Amino acid sequence: MDLGRRRFLGAAVPGLVVAGLAACSAPVVVDVRAFGARGDGVTRDTAAIQAAVDAASEAGGGTVVLPAGRFLAGTLVLRSRITLHLAPGAVLLGSPDVADYPAQAFPARDLDVGGYQVWALLFAEDADQIAIEGDGVIDGHGAAFPRAVVRNPDVAERPRPRTVFLRNCRDVRLSDVTLRESGLWTVHLALCDTVRIRGLRITSTVHINQDGIVLDSCHDAIVDDCSVDTEDDAIVLKSSFPRACTDVRITNCVVRSRCAGLKLGTQSLGGFRNIAISHVVFRDCRLGGLKLQTVDGGDLEDVTVDDLVMHDVAAPISIRRGRRGFDFGFREAQRPRPVGALRRVRIQRVRATMSVDARREGHTMSVAGLPGFPVEDVELADLDVTFPGGGTPDEARRAGIPEQESAYPEHTMFGVLPAYALWVRHAARLTVRDVRFALATPDARPAVVGDDVVDSRISPP
Repeated sequence: MDLGRRRFLGAAVPGLVVAGLAACSAPVVVDVRAFGARGDGVTRDTAAIQAAVDAASEAGGGTVVLPAGRFLAGTLVLRSRITLHLAPGAVLLGSPDVADYPAQAFPARDLDVGGYQVWALLFAEDADQIAIEGDGVIDGHGAAFPRAVVRNPDVAERPRPRTVFLRNCRDVRLSDVTLRESGLWTVHLALCDTVRIRGLRITSTVHINQDGIVLDSCHDAIVDDCSVDTEDDAIVLKSSFPRACTDVRITNCVVRSRCAGLKLGTQSLGGFRNIAISHVVFRDCRLGGLKLQTVDGGDLEDVTVDDLVMHDVAAPISIRRGRRGFDFGFREAQRPRPVGALRRVRIQRVRATMSVDARREGHTMSVAGLPGFPVEDVELADLDVTFPGGGTPDEARRAGIPEQESAYPEHTMFGVLPAYALWVRHAARLTVRDVRFALATPDARPAVVGDDVVDSRISPP
């Protein structure tokens, strides 16, 4: 780490004391060992690391360094103008004891745990200029927090801590760190502005709900050069709040997921606007590649997608305008919830090969709105997709497919569809052009089937 012109705080420089440092303009550099952190993987270092963070904050801000070692800790609260730097060989290890994670109030209802509280290893609220960086590792000890069934969404079940949870923060930077085995979502940024995420390496292997990167009602965010391998959605934009997730760019990433590779939704109270996705590689995404969904009343609009490569995925693209209508506990939200618009989406240059599992489960790309609420102004161009085939004549004749207006949105929600490549229902001004659809095995279904599709142009594959 290039420390540049910085002060060293505490015992890192013998004889230097905190008093009087605030008068100096250079930011401080704090080694957590100067505040008693052991880094032996056994001693709880929570209090020592927190003391280092607080001392740097009181001195006007600076860098808190975790050197090589295993630092066992519960919740750490980051402050404004603090950079947490993990040196090579440093591991911040989340405590396996849920008592080490104080509950933090959360204004929206948490659907995965229930109630209006969250728990986190690294937490900040209403803070500016926060950074988490370095070549070290943050391990959330996820196996210690098994999934619980949420029976009452208003009551919290057994806590499961996120690894990083920042709410209402500005000028956030996360770079280069390896994050593994979160208790719940790995990185969750809610209501944050000016976010830069680069070079993260995220892995989860234990259980569902271990999403990778979650941007929730955030503004002005860039996700670049990240590798995400998760048991739940790899990269997902949500809007659990009545504020849209806007001005987001995702580029140069590699994702693998037991669920979706990259998703907008499901939580879509505030909607999504001005989203750009490009140069992403998807591998082994068992519940689909790219998903664009609005089902809770927010508008999804002005989305551009360019240059995706997918290997062994389920449905490469699924688009859904639905009417689930969750309000996430915001009682002032209009009831009944409106049907959010889904419009002005352009997806181009997609190369995809579907998995063998997709043959058994009948996965098909889909664009689906509702009666009277079509998906509007969508363009799919330059697609080259190999489908598994295997559809039967009976499946080709299937009719009367239920609307599933309020169901959880999933491309499998309609069952095996009568098209092997693309099924479209309730759409207006749809353009499909320059597509190449291939089959690994024969299929009795046609490539494309449309129902209630108006003012559209679908060029034959």
